[in-house]
Amino acid sequence: MQRLALLAWVSVTCLASEARAQQLDSLQGIASDLTFIEQQVTKTLNSLAPPTSTSALYPVSGGDSGTWTTTTPSDNALGWTSGFFPGELWLLSQATTGQQQQQWLTAAEQWTAPLASQASNVSRVDPTDIGFIIGTSFGNGYRLTGDPSYQSVLVTAGGSLASLYNSKVGAVQSWATGFDSTHYAVIIDSMMTLGPLQWGASQPGGQSTWAGIAATHAETVTTNLVRSDGSTGEVADFNPTTGALLGVTTFAGYSNTSTWARGEAWALYGFVQAYQTSDNPAFLTTAEDVANYFVGELVADDTWIPPWDFDAPGTQPVDTSAAAIAADGLVMLSTVAGGTLGAMYLTDAEDILGALSSSYLDTSPSGEAVLTDGYTGTVNGTNTALIYGDYYFTEALLRLQNVLDGEPDWVLYSPAATSAVPEPATWTMMLLGFAGLGFAGYRRRPRSSRA
Repeated sequence: MQRLALLAWVSVTCLASEARAQQLDSLQGIASDLTFIEQQVTKTLNSLAPPTSTSALYPVSGGDSGTWTTTTPSDNALGWTSGFFPGELWLLSQATTGQQQQQWLTAAEQWTAPLASQASNVSRVDPTDIGFIIGTSFGNGYRLTGDPSYQSVLVTAGGSLASLYNSKVGAVQSWATGFDSTHYAVIIDSMMTLGPLQWGASQPGGQSTWAGIAATHAETVTTNLVRSDGSTGEVADFNPTTGALLGVTTFAGYSNTSTWARGEAWALYGFVQAYQTSDNPAFLTTAEDVANYFVGELVADDTWIPPWDFDAPGTQPVDTSAAAIAADGLVMLSTVAGGTLGAMYLTDAEDILGALSSSYLDTSPSGEAVLTDGYTGTVNGTNTALIYGDYYFTEALLRLQNVLDGEPDWVLYSPAATSAVPEPATWTMMLLGFAGLGFAGYRRRPRSSRA
């Protein structure tokens, strides 16, 4: 009986991978997109000043025009993005073999090294940026190499985040410097930065209490920034003495009551990651609610690339970075939701990635970016290449490739050999779900009619 089940599982795996690969080939295919990414990142490496062991200028935006705007890691406005370029280099080392892999690995190590000091930089305007900077660089580095020095930097980042926790509010503080001391901000982006806390709680040098801090933070975000329909606000403002909520506002969105698309994508990915690390089913439920809202909006608009804010009136600029982040989160969600529901989320991710691949690659001969049309900011923002859009597009493609090959997804911060993976039964049900859907032309129903 077990042998029959295994044979069925293998057969379904092969059929599912073949069917989906054919569909993706019409949109250039995962392999073609990864080759294109290598080409663009090579251009970027050749145009940037080489890093030293302690300093470097990191690409942020504008690479589609041939010249990236750069930043230093300590910059309070753009420094939060500095981990994404080395993160992309780590991902390319994962995607390649032989001499190519070694070249990307060497570059990743060189561009990661100057970021080490940011693990303890709590003087940032938004100290939760530490999670972005250190997670995408040292997190990927540790996951792929197991280097204990990378582990140490991650644990330092966890301690820094823990030091910013307020038990009255039940959250790690965002925007901690330069704001009125009677206000305590917690932003939706912070869901992306909890990894060093969640993971570090069980690591040498970490503290077991960090896991509780991360969980309580996620619960506070759920209660105060995730609305009943799965949409999200951006900034929860608390009284730091009493913990009372003073209001929900926005900085990057259209209005205080609208849904900023990138914030929604941060929440989707962040809550999946919180569930992967903690196994708390409430976080999985929240991730599904947020995913259903995001995808429902895309279905309602008959498009797979979101506007920069879902509620801004009229025709609005799109944000490919929000699309890439959400697609990445949806692939992750598919591996933990399992069964038919997991297959639905995977198909949603493929629809988004297909739209990005077919219409938003930077094909300009002078361009160095991967994606065009990321949205830079608020009402007066502009469309341009954004390094974090490129990073999450690359990560989503690699995650999708793994799933379609019947391989488990990975959890950031953990060495690949010990990464948490779904139980075999979950994979079997998921693959059977893929076969049942048949993949072709599948679209989820608008959120109003979804369970």
